[in-house]
Amino acid sequence: MELLAIPGSVREGSFNFALLNAASKLSPNNINIKVIDSIQDIPIFNPDIDVNEIPESVNSLIARIRTSDGVIISTPEYAHGIPGALKNTLDWLVSSDALVLKPVVATSVSTSALGGARSHHSLVLILSAMNSNIVVDGSLNVPFAHNKFDGHSNLTDNITEKALIVSLTAFERAINNA
Repeated sequence: MELLAIPGSVREGSFNFALLNAASKLSPNNINIKVIDSIQDIPIFNPDIDVNEIPESVNSLIARIRTSDGVIISTPEYAHGIPGALKNTLDWLVSSDALVLKPVVATSVSTSALGGARSHHSLVLILSAMNSNIVVDGSLNVPFAHNKFDGHSNLTDNITEKALIVSLTAFERAINNA
């Protein structure tokens, strides 16, 4: 099973990137998770661009999503929503069919007590508009992220580790039942 993981933050030392790396390390042998770190390379969305002129970075992402069995998106919370780089990336995907009925796990990681619940909600609304197959049982919010990772971005929190395993199990079940 091949999963693509997209961190919604372009920040160096992102907790969202760290969570996806932890998921990759915790995934069973039959699940390969490829974490990408290239949404900062996606140009600003312009609906006037012809489908034959879509930037290579966007075409590459669309191809990777299409060949994956599912996608995990992890977002921080900026001003009660998802960050601009992630929204921009999703805007490029709206007119493609890459995420249509694709199993997607939405996660959010935040240093706040709510764990990015508002950005998670925004992400789910956008994915719903794109007709993605949101794996609700696999979704999670991680609060107080600064207490759950060490200085090298390694997950150190046992509860979050168990939650990731539950998430991956639900994701695998949803993909197998699709």
